[in-house]
Amino acid sequence: MTENNIQEQISELNQKLDLILESIEQQKRNREELDDLVSDLSMVAKDLFRQSVVILDKSQVDLDHNGIPMLMIKLLQNIDTFYELLEMIESARDFMKDVSPILHQMGLDAVNKMNEFDQKGYFEIVRNLTRPDVIAGLGRISKAIAETNMDNKLDNKSLFGLLKQLNSPDVRRSLSYMLRLVQAMKPGGREGR
Repeated sequence: MTENNIQEQISELNQKLDLILESIEQQKRNREELDDLVSDLSMVAKDLFRQSVVILDKSQVDLDHNGIPMLMIKLLQNIDTFYELLEMIESARDFMKDVSPILHQMGLDAVNKMNEFDQKGYFEIVRNLTRPDVIAGLGRISKAIAETNMDNKLDNKSLFGLLKQLNSPDVRRSLSYMLRLVQAMKPGGREGR
């Protein structure tokens, strides 16, 4: 071998040795960082454990030390169930994200439809039905209908007898009111004058 070849091989070996030393140094740093992390986590875990003991003691909770391993076993046995539960919660969250714009639009449509009904006067009928005088009148009408039966003697009047009753101001007023009521109940009908 020539001296140049030997020098090249020595250079290559030096480069490889530098890479190996650099790798060893990196592993050493990683191990030190891991040791530091483990040390820090163990301090945090000990502190968390102490705090948990204090909280449980103040809450007067007694732990059954034999039950903790059983609880852990149950948790591990049911890990698939917990996974399914988490998937269902995620699906429900996604469903709510998807359905909320639809529900929002349905609410807007309902408000618009209610406004349309109000513009057409449908709610005015309902408002009138809740007035105390209208309720009292409907009560009197339903009571009169329930209590008044067809009677052959009282309701079998001659035409002259009916005309005689029309002379009474109460009968004329009642008939006029009933005719106006029938007129107002017709579609597009208005109260007579």
